[in-house]
Amino acid sequence: MLRYLEKERSPWELISLVDADLNVFVKELSLLIQDGLVEIRDGKLTLTDKGQRERDRLKAVFYDTRCKNCQGRGIVGDAFDVLSEYKEIAKSRPKPTAEYDQGYIKEEDVMRRIAFIYERGDLENSEILVVGDDDLISLGMALTRLPKRIVVLEIDERLINFINKIAEERSFPVEAQKFDVREDLPEAMRGKFDVFITDPVETIPGITLFLSRAASGLRGKGGAGYFGLTHLEASLSKWREIERRLLEMNFAITDMLRDFNVYPMKNNLEVSEQQYPIYQKISKLTGSTRIDADFYRSTLIRIEAVGEIKPLVKGRVELKDEIYVDDESLVTAKASGRLR
Repeated sequence: MLRYLEKERSPWELISLVDADLNVFVKELSLLIQDGLVEIRDGKLTLTDKGQRERDRLKAVFYDTRCKNCQGRGIVGDAFDVLSEYKEIAKSRPKPTAEYDQGYIKEEDVMRRIAFIYERGDLENSEILVVGDDDLISLGMALTRLPKRIVVLEIDERLINFINKIAEERSFPVEAQKFDVREDLPEAMRGKFDVFITDPVETIPGITLFLSRAASGLRGKGGAGYFGLTHLEASLSKWREIERRLLEMNFAITDMLRDFNVYPMKNNLEVSEQQYPIYQKISKLTGSTRIDADFYRSTLIRIEAVGEIKPLVKGRVELKDEIYVDDESLVTAKASGRLR
């Protein structure tokens, strides 16, 4: 934190720079303020003279190490020259709703994700299963004309209707169907796909459920999966447990692209910031009155099956609040009845 406070920053901007889950961030920032190293001016954070001396002592010098052209992602944002067309499609998308814990990433990041999937050999002539498509990645992939078939399983009928309408108008090989993750994958879809894509909730029970459903759609050894995981609502102990469960399912992690997906907060705030526990904590600590930076980012993870796939969840399950919310869920709006 001292390193990145080489200049005045909002707490939301600082969150996006610091390597910590949100509970740790709030705790450490509180200590810096209490110790007189950081002060607050109009909701902004700045170093005190004491903080500057401590920063100098620690040699916490700031160097900008990120590539300006790709924003540190290493992949261009429009490899297939379809970004403008995708943006035009996405203009009329249904707005995200807290009812289904929805949120979508920037259009450029959708294209970067597709470019990475292509780079890893998982796009051309592939049959792809998308479990939950807030990002409309199915339509972005279809614009490349490379996948053989894309099936979207989604709970939100607004998204289902929108995706199917665009697919029909443009003759895309995309089909969206109603799906409730409480249920097993339909028999006709089990073992039928080369690749899955999903952005699951980040509780241990929730991510296990989503990854199990998606994995059951893969054909077997060599099948690949892509999903996002944050460092904000998932502590390292949670990361370790997720990795352990992936190994138990017979997957190896092949790639992790840190903070690859950026969620534009202006577009994803369904109502007011007051819905989000992290806003309440930061506002109380700093007096910040609005979220002014796209602080919410997730790491893109690729996994590949090394043998027989062994989903950890089978059969119908009853979803309870703990599927969606735990002590680390600080950017999950208060809502009831959330299902993917």
